[in-house]
Amino acid sequence: MNSAKYIEIFKNGQKEGIRDVTVKRKLQTVRKFLSYLEDAQTDDLQNIDRKNVYEFVNSLDYRSQTISGVQFTLRQFFNIMYEQRLSSFDGYQLFPMITTDKRDSILSYYSPEEIKILVESIDTAKKCGIRDKCMILIAAECGLRSSDIIWLRFDEINWDKKLISKTQHKTGIHVNVPFTEQVQFLLLDYLKNHRPDVRSEYIFINTVTNSAFTSAKILTQIVYKNFEKAGIERRCRKRGAHTLRHSLATTMLANNTPVPVITGVLGHASSRTTQKYLSI
Repeated sequence: MNSAKYIEIFKNGQKEGIRDVTVKRKLQTVRKFLSYLEDAQTDDLQNIDRKNVYEFVNSLDYRSQTISGVQFTLRQFFNIMYEQRLSSFDGYQLFPMITTDKRDSILSYYSPEEIKILVESIDTAKKCGIRDKCMILIAAECGLRSSDIIWLRFDEINWDKKLISKTQHKTGIHVNVPFTEQVQFLLLDYLKNHRPDVRSEYIFINTVTNSAFTSAKILTQIVYKNFEKAGIERRCRKRGAHTLRHSLATTMLANNTPVPVITGVLGHASSRTTQKYLSI
């Protein structure tokens, strides 16, 4: 299958003004789909039917909202392929209606006591223990997204004011988020005693490559692994890094923190986004 050809056509079919991160996400979905077809030994889009697409979607272990996003991307992909006469059906024949289970959009929440157990259970004597604890604590206490932690730079730390001051990767919105003494001490310990001696503008280093991380997903893997080790009861809750961000926001709300303040911590463009985010 000439996947590169299909990907290039799809990329060129994107409208102007779409954010790079959105295009990148769409391309990742298309690549995964085409890889799925290749594994099934399908050599041409003309040789597939709608059943093949449905089987791919059903194979994904995603929540409802993410599945809907995949369907929208594949609908657009097949619309473009159909226009180029590379497919026997278009996207609207494939997905005439796309729905989302709204209940699935409620994010997982862990109590302050559970977060404390998680942080204290991290073995700092192990290699990368201090680094991992530091990143998890920043996620739990500062509410930053994975990408903003993984690629946290030295010049974004204001030690005197105990502030993380940075422009968010996802939204482009600038935030000033305070950090606690515990975060400060862990950061200083990591920088002084555990960080590999490499020249990089980024604070956290991948010890395998001795360079900056190339994907923010590594933090989700680290959080998940430590949730497992901590033995915290799951009860159908997710265990990724984003759950720490949501748990902080929900705890702030429970403590009567005004929504505009939570909005500032999360770096949302408006309080409306925060109110949707805090659907509990």
